[in-house]
Amino acid sequence: MVKASNSPLEFHEGLGYAIRKGGWSDQQTSTYTLVEQAIAEDRFSDAEELGRYTVREALEAHELYRDWLAQTRQFLIDKGVSPDDVAVEQDRIAGILKLPDGSPFDADRGWQDYQDLIEQFAGACASGDGGAALLLLEQARKTWRLTHDRKHDWLCFLITFAAARLGEAEVGPLWDVLLAPSYDLYQRYDVEKNPWRQSAELLIQIMAEALRGHLSGPGRRGDIEFIDEGHRVGFRFAPCGSGGRTYQADPDDGVGPRMEAPYHFGVTREKHDWAWNKTGICYYCAHCCAAMELEPMRMFGYPARVVDPPTWPDARTGAHCTWWVYKDPADVPGEVYQRVGRKKPEHIGGSAMRAAKKDTA
Repeated sequence: MVKASNSPLEFHEGLGYAIRKGGWSDQQTSTYTLVEQAIAEDRFSDAEELGRYTVREALEAHELYRDWLAQTRQFLIDKGVSPDDVAVEQDRIAGILKLPDGSPFDADRGWQDYQDLIEQFAGACASGDGGAALLLLEQARKTWRLTHDRKHDWLCFLITFAAARLGEAEVGPLWDVLLAPSYDLYQRYDVEKNPWRQSAELLIQIMAEALRGHLSGPGRRGDIEFIDEGHRVGFRFAPCGSGGRTYQADPDDGVGPRMEAPYHFGVTREKHDWAWNKTGICYYCAHCCAAMELEPMRMFGYPARVVDPPTWPDARTGAHCTWWVYKDPADVPGEVYQRVGRKKPEHIGGSAMRAAKKDTA
């Protein structure tokens, strides 16, 4: 990792772009808070860099939701749902997700507005106008939140529609389609390909950046809690800015939990390995089980991250979610495997998993 001496950011070789400086515990603070601190201390150059970095944090969610929405619609059609029925559902969703002023929601316009506001913020920083910079930064955050949440809600609507039309069991295969590129990326976390210490650092950095980009935590600013238990480290958040927020009432828009009217987002009614064999798991949250636990177990014998998810209806009162990374993947306890219907292997690594599969074929 090569550090830039006069910047709050540093280049990360594994990611190929600049990230925030600091250790793991430093990653729990909202980037918006760091910007505000920099402005208060007249460090306008730092504030500008950090403000622009919020776009980098948000980029993954923006791109994933864009792609997943299109792929989910196609999945429905490929499974036999008529394009006309999908279009009717799309129109129904659009009616619910109108903007506060009653105009149609336009995800691309919202993303562009967010970037434009960050550019205006950067201009205010360049001119040393702290008051204007703070106002523009908060307007940008609210614009991104509105855009992010509606894109996420749209996806949850479609997944719920898929479960209703195709059966709940099809939610797992749907996520396998949506997550296929992510599964390919997870190959790099195989201990036979890269040292686990390097993989663990990358996993922690990516999850901290993503959780901030989803605007997790109180007030939806991107604050998360770092935990170090010696043999494992993790981030805890209440709520998660994506799936977790759907379990709770939203004081900013006056909407109750999205498992209730008018949303009625689906949660598992049956037990599935792709949802930790639990009922009450938000269909969206299930992708964390598939991507972080099930598929890595299949590929190289251990989960990349271990998730302690909230469940409905208990999470209505504010239950948190925690993502863990074990410092040694061999220390992941057997019950983590058992809850998804797997058995902890004697040997880990891609070749061990391929050999075990060959032996049982």
